[in-house]
Amino acid sequence: MIRCVFDTKFIAPKEILSILSFCNRTVKMRKLLYLLLALPLMFAACEPNSVEPQPDPLPEEQPEPEPEPVLTLTSDSVIEFSADGGSADVTYTLENAIEGVEIEVECSAQWVEYKVFAVDGKLTLVAEANEVEAREAIVVVGYDSQAFEVVIKQAGKPFDGYELSYAQGTHYLPGYWEPTPDNHNYFFVLSDVDNFATYAANASYLELDLWAATEGEGGAVPHGEYLLDLNDSGEAGTIGASYTRFLGMDANQVPVVWVLPIEGRVVVDENGLEGYIRDEYSEVTFRYRGPLVFPIETE
Repeated sequence: MIRCVFDTKFIAPKEILSILSFCNRTVKMRKLLYLLLALPLMFAACEPNSVEPQPDPLPEEQPEPEPEPVLTLTSDSVIEFSADGGSADVTYTLENAIEGVEIEVECSAQWVEYKVFAVDGKLTLVAEANEVEAREAIVVVGYDSQAFEVVIKQAGKPFDGYELSYAQGTHYLPGYWEPTPDNHNYFFVLSDVDNFATYAANASYLELDLWAATEGEGGAVPHGEYLLDLNDSGEAGTIGASYTRFLGMDANQVPVVWVLPIEGRVVVDENGLEGYIRDEYSEVTFRYRGPLVFPIETE
């Protein structure tokens, strides 16, 4: 507190009033000054506690994804072999290989062999000699989820026999012929012309008498080997000699080739049949490609 002290002996009343007024103003000004100085503290005390904003957490660093393997064929997708067989290389590139994963090869054909040389990016294919018709196979080369195919084609062995394209015959059920065993009998004629009413000019005809224990799929001649039987026993797997022969006609419909066999063999498969018959003087080989299903004789 500010106190104003004065001696009334020496100061006039007016002056005393003036001094008192000044002292009073001085006290008020100091109070105002103190109040102004206290204002920031008052406002600071009234403000709520503020929370400093925190920065967002950084995302976790993700590892780079492993690149996918890439398997690429760099040689021809079709390989051709002669009937003699041989070997050929298939080349490829492999990118982004996976540790522990190896090249895999698939081929269902028994006549194709293979060997993988992974370090060199090479696959060697070996085809056996072909004793039959032209054939094909597919080789699949794979790695992880990648794969490519190679087509293998092989020429057939040249056939120097008779190519027969037409068939006509009859299927006799077991018990039809007496007293032969209870086997199926297939008697049919094969020819290179579609004419079975007569022996056509410049045509070839093969008459076959086959016996089988069962019938094939859909009533067809069963697959398998049949051998000539001079006794005509009717046993399964035989060729009846008495009803088997080969005729080759000239332009005048006169036989110039006539074989009554003393030996013969026929092999039936899914493609048809192939075989030979011979007599004392000549031998003929033949091949037929087509179905061997004939109507059943019931009477």
